[in-house]
Amino acid sequence: MNDLGSRACTGLVALCIAAAIAPAWADGSRSRLSELALQKHCDECHAVDATRIGPPFIAVAIRHRAEGDAAIEPLAQKIIHGGAGNWGDIPMIPNERLTLEEARALARWVLSLKSD
Repeated sequence: MNDLGSRACTGLVALCIAAAIAPAWADGSRSRLSELALQKHCDECHAVDATRIGPPFIAVAIRHRAEGDAAIEPLAQKIIHGGAGNWGDIPMIPNERLTLEEARALARWVLSLKSD
């Protein structure tokens, strides 16, 4: 397959994946995202209460809530630098377009979420 065919195939696969996961935030979960989470495109991989590519934000909140404020810095670092092995086989990609303060604000927002 030539380079053009390979890119077209990759694009088609990405489109199929996007179509398959789109219903995950059609349930209104996207409207519950913080403005910063929307601006920084966190909704491309996460929803508030539905599994997408990454875990639901509410699951992250539940897992780390007992740590209190001590969870903010490690979560902020994970948001910026990514990582793997905490939620399955799919790694979280680095999100270096965020400042440390933005990542901390996102971590605080995630930790503030309550399950319904």
